Amino acid sequence: MDRISTPNDDLFENSTMTFGEHLRELQQALTKACIWLGIGVAIGLFFANQVVAYIKTPLEQAIHQYHAERGMALLGVEDTKADELKPLRDAFAAGAWVVEEVVPVPGDLQDALSQLRSEDTTDADSETSNDAVPDPEAGEAAISPDAIERLAELADQSPQFQLRKSQTNVSSFEMTEGFMIWFKAALVIGAVVSSPFVFYHLWTFVAAGLHAHERRYVYLYLPVSVGLFVSGVLMAFYVVLQYVIHFLLQFNESMDVAFEPRLNYYVSFVLLLPLGFGIAFQLPLVMLFLQRIGLLETEAYTSSWRVAVVVIFVISMLVTPADWTSMVLLAIPLLFLYLLGIGMCMFLPRGRGLGSDAYDPVS
Repeated sequence: MDRISTPNDDLFENSTMTFGEHLRELQQALTKACIWLGIGVAIGLFFANQVVAYIKTPLEQAIHQYHAERGMALLGVEDTKADELKPLRDAFAAGAWVVEEVVPVPGDLQDALSQLRSEDTTDADSETSNDAVPDPEAGEAAISPDAIERLAELADQSPQFQLRKSQTNVSSFEMTEGFMIWFKAALVIGAVVSSPFVFYHLWTFVAAGLHAHERRYVYLYLPVSVGLFVSGVLMAFYVVLQYVIHFLLQFNESMDVAFEPRLNYYVSFVLLLPLGFGIAFQLPLVMLFLQRIGLLETEAYTSSWRVAVVVIFVISMLVTPADWTSMVLLAIPLLFLYLLGIGMCMFLPRGRGLGSDAYDPVS
């Protein structure tokens, strides 16, 4: 039986474009994509400050919660995570209160320091009038041994506690760091805003080299891929990020390391974590692709689940920051996505295209 004629499937039958003309088409597509990206970045410049403030919110909330639990521990609370103490923790965090240990300065030491300051002022005036050589032992003689001994005894006294407002502003150590963070946020906004138009121009170039059934395959699975990617990004930012920040703060406290948040590193961290989750959430489509091209069968997925668990944890370790919390929080969803991939391989029908016995339109 003769094959049904499908002239529209062969896009190259009447093609007379040379290699140079294809390069010019690619150049035009990239130029249009870059123009849309530039427009998106220009729009992002107006909203960069709001975006930076928004992504700082999880860090500020975690720091307030950290100071609340630490302050309650200083006040003698043993189990700071108890459910009945949640209203107190929330009150500390909402007010951004920090508990500090203080002791009063002894009166004799304070008087000695005040006298020393007045003598320094007098000596400075006399040195201005005549070039007298200062006596380095004069200041030591002004403080009595009793005052120094009294200061040493303060370490054995029970401290008093006071509250102060937490300073949670992130810092920058370079003059250009704030500008670079602002521009990076604008670039991310521009990439998101312009992505439909950028992908459209790139797709018009790529689609010209695909057959009709291949384009239908892309139209079918591209929305699934985008949905999985967005799901991974949202889960990373709204669920995982809080746990990761809290874990890292607790880890710094266990090592007795002072934490000073730096804007550049934090923004890079916030961008990297959701990106890793979004890429990792493509697992079901990767499994389906490998099964449809015949590289792996569904039985291989089901029989090698132990190996898959190890591979999933290794992938989670590579695409997340260096802490076990984010690794576990990524690995658990990937295990369910692995089951989803098996279900897609078993129940999705094989249509014309990838993995099927469809004819070749140009043969």
